[in-house]
Amino acid sequence: MTGQPHVSEDDWISMLLLLTLAVGTGIVSLGMFLDPLRAWMLQYHLLEQGDAVTLPLFDGFGFGLGQILVVISLLIAGIALIVWLKRRSAARI
Repeated sequence: MTGQPHVSEDDWISMLLLLTLAVGTGIVSLGMFLDPLRAWMLQYHLLEQGDAVTLPLFDGFGFGLGQILVVISLLIAGIALIVWLKRRSAARI
């Protein structure tokens, strides 16, 4: 692997420390990342705005009834999958 620099664990720790200090001192604003994410979630109806909000999260944005039903159904499906996998592994023994 000639020609490629080696990144050591100390380099990763230094970069993490610098990033933590930059966020902590306010050099990098968290809102800079959250505003585009919120706009994207509104565009694809992962969040609702205004009167359609059933469960408010922040500043007039939140989950509507459709999003709540999807989250509940995903939780039920996940629990059912875990139960099925546990029963399947217990039956193999």
